[in-house]
Amino acid sequence: MFDAFYNGFPIVYSDTSTYIISGFGLETPFDRPITYGILLRLFSFNGLSLWYVIFFQALLLSALIFILLKQVLHSSKYLLVGLAIIFCLAFLTGVSWTVSQLMSDIFTATALLSAAIILLEKYAKVKKVLLYFIFFVSVATHMSHVLLFNTIIIFTFVFGRHILPLNQFPNRNKKLLSLLLLTNVSIILMGSALAKSKHVFFMGAMVEHGIAKKYLDTHCKTNPYKLCAYKDSLPDKGYVFVWDEAKSPFYKIGGWKNTKGEFDSIISGSLSEPKFIALHIKASFKATVEQLFRNDIGDGNGSFLKGTILYERIDKYFKHELESYSNSLQSKQELGFTIGWSKLFDVIIIDSLMVIAILLFLKRKLFDYRLKFITFFFTTGVLLNAWDCGTFANAIGRLGCKMIWLLPFIALILLSKLIIDKNIGKKESF
Repeated sequence: MFDAFYNGFPIVYSDTSTYIISGFGLETPFDRPITYGILLRLFSFNGLSLWYVIFFQALLLSALIFILLKQVLHSSKYLLVGLAIIFCLAFLTGVSWTVSQLMSDIFTATALLSAAIILLEKYAKVKKVLLYFIFFVSVATHMSHVLLFNTIIIFTFVFGRHILPLNQFPNRNKKLLSLLLLTNVSIILMGSALAKSKHVFFMGAMVEHGIAKKYLDTHCKTNPYKLCAYKDSLPDKGYVFVWDEAKSPFYKIGGWKNTKGEFDSIISGSLSEPKFIALHIKASFKATVEQLFRNDIGDGNGSFLKGTILYERIDKYFKHELESYSNSLQSKQELGFTIGWSKLFDVIIIDSLMVIAILLFLKRKLFDYRLKFITFFFTTGVLLNAWDCGTFANAIGRLGCKMIWLLPFIALILLSKLIIDKNIGKKESF
């Protein structure tokens, strides 16, 4: 929670206002599930303090880290090692920023960690139910998680069979099937939001990738789409197309309620013609690579004071915290330090990849089946998150930051295991 303490208040984003009203108004927004809104209300103790929300987020992530370390290190010192690793992650990666944000972003990582823990070992019934529950709720906090975790689980089943041998991972297939089932059942908690908004987000991605204009240039003569009138003035970024009510043509042709039929037609048409399928594949690869290099903190964390919806909702539901909210570094637009921090984090990510590669090459014996699995599973999660966000939304720092810290986490686990094994070897030799 260091970043929140440094800021003087939990870090907010424009979407935070939607989560607040969905939780306290108990209505599913048109563009996201109600799940995180309910969690925000529940863990703020019905409006007592927003600090409790990020405390819960930090506590949950820390607990999962400790459980995982106990499994993979097999050392009585896992608690001490865990504290050291959490300290390093908090100050040398962007995970503290993600934890400190009143957003559902941290639940992408908690879903992945809980899935890894489930796959690693057998558990007593109560603990097993709790882990599956954490996974289910984590997945249900964001619509992108349905595609992401379906893909991760299927990818793990198809390509990870040698890394998850049945004799070492009991009930592997049954667990993967259970995780797959829970991922898809989570759609129930998303209400109608998924059906109402998926066409908008994908069209935003098509606009950013330049595919929408090329498709309209080809088909506007035979299909009088409303968007044809704006094909030469489409914004460069998907988030501008989706969210900028003043400038985006999306709102001029009907907005969220009246564009579904047209957008579905354009999307399905582009996915059925070989020329545009090739453009989608090329754009997806390019966007994935771009997302992998976009992991900066502070992305979109502007100042939301009087005149903004977020300010009004904090005033309504957390009035007693309005003064500290208004006096935070973020509210005073003093987050310039995030630029330097982000550059440091980039260096740490590169160093972490080098550590992982060197240990894979020089210390193969270090990688027992557990370490092989988490290296494979977490790396897969990072790569597929970049693909999911870059391809179906847009490549922005916040969406990369929420998962890229797993690479330094892998490196720290491997280094910890190396040190523990060396110490054991010295004792045995003595």
